[in-house]
Amino acid sequence: MKRVTQHIAFYVMGIGMLATGACSSQLDIDPTGNVLTEEAVQELVRKDPDQVLEPMLNVMEASINMYTYSNSVDSRNFPVINLLLSLKGNDMVLANRNGGWLVSDYELRAYREQSTARVALYWGTLYKYVYYANEILGLIPADVDLSAADGANEKLMRYKAAALTMRAYAYTYLMWLYQDDYLHGGKDKPGVPLHLDNNDPFKDRAPSETVWNQILADATEAVRLFNAAGYYRTDDRTDIDGTVAEVVLARAALTTGNWETASAAAGRVMDAYPTLMDQVQYTTSGMTLLDNETIFGYAVDANSSKGTSSFVGWMNPWGEGGYGGSQGSWVAIDQRLYDQIAETDYRKLNFVGEDYIEFTYPASGTTIQYPKYNSTKFAATTLEGMTTAYYQNEIYMRASEMILVKAEAEARSGNDAAAQQTLFELVSKRDPAYVKSIQTGDALFEEIQLHRRIELWGEGGFEFYDNKRWNLPVDRNGSPNHPYKDVVLTPQKDYTFQLPLESELLLNPNITEQNP
Repeated sequence: MKRVTQHIAFYVMGIGMLATGACSSQLDIDPTGNVLTEEAVQELVRKDPDQVLEPMLNVMEASINMYTYSNSVDSRNFPVINLLLSLKGNDMVLANRNGGWLVSDYELRAYREQSTARVALYWGTLYKYVYYANEILGLIPADVDLSAADGANEKLMRYKAAALTMRAYAYTYLMWLYQDDYLHGGKDKPGVPLHLDNNDPFKDRAPSETVWNQILADATEAVRLFNAAGYYRTDDRTDIDGTVAEVVLARAALTTGNWETASAAAGRVMDAYPTLMDQVQYTTSGMTLLDNETIFGYAVDANSSKGTSSFVGWMNPWGEGGYGGSQGSWVAIDQRLYDQIAETDYRKLNFVGEDYIEFTYPASGTTIQYPKYNSTKFAATTLEGMTTAYYQNEIYMRASEMILVKAEAEARSGNDAAAQQTLFELVSKRDPAYVKSIQTGDALFEEIQLHRRIELWGEGGFEFYDNKRWNLPVDRNGSPNHPYKDVVLTPQKDYTFQLPLESELLLNPNITEQNP
């Protein structure tokens, strides 16, 4: 009889990480200390899914904010390690340095080779998410019919859907990082080891097409289950719900050239989140509002925040004590992109337009001169009840991205009129003087690319992933305000990480091929 020690360990780990998300009464462990059998755990799942699966779901949902595989100052959690990717582009400038923090990433040093810490960082973090998802999936009884809601199975449908969403989410990022773009040669190359069960032995890399098909299948099934269970859109923006699954589906479909699927999934999210941030919210909230267009995010808690080295700690210049605040690791927008933002577009207000602005940190009384082009997009003042400004909510997914996904999918499928209208729905909200585009073909696609760069600047590592997906180089020559220009990142090789040596290749005898 197989014993499920790893499941119990997972519960205990989850309680340690999320003290507020679970309590010891939820662990129905024999008082003598005996570990429950798998059959006993599954019987608990049948009787009361919440007792067993809710604490596991809490851990999984919060894992994006949890410590990464390496947990260093510059790699605390997933949003921070995506920031490291944003620095490897054209559009973000490391304008002021605090010692050596972020410098190697900005200068594209030691980031993709098999023996470097960075490749192990992303690999270990993302496979941790796969592990969390598979743990939940492995506890859902296989003989329970989830083909349709019947009044008794909706909770299991929800838990399965959330786990499928997280697994698809993790494998999407693994494929974005560890193989060439699907439409630029990656389709016919090896992907990553595809683990659908945590009891799997070591595996070789699955073909890229196989991994992407699994991602699409998981996300599609998650959307179906969430819909059937009545959890398509919940009120809590920290929940993994059906709209989060749609975002994962839309991203994967866009990457693989499934334009119709990408457009449809993005369109459904747009319907679910019709209200975008207004000018005041967009330019003064620091991208911290879990409201309006926010689909998925993190609600700040001083106990779970990563503090001075959280994403906000790095990106909020008003954060006293934060690495990107009073400690001085400041980022700016490339002047070449700034100059392309219309004067009537309020997104331009998220960057300093004068020679400098002054800001005084309240505790120390120190006044700084914050220079032109520096970012205020993530600038937010101290929340009531918090001690400093780097304690803030964080946004992981928002509806504006889906508008841009839909516009791009329509344009790349040749539906120029639809793409023009979809783009207008976003840009006209940001720029009241914007006139619907009359561009077609490549010119329309380039306009969509430009507005994606503006809208999503600094968020989610998007510039790195997009440059790779669009097969575009990084070339800072000609930028007036990049202090370090001696980089040229050429697709696809320079965007594709090698598999980590110590944490995978030396441990897994079945890997047969490394990336060049």
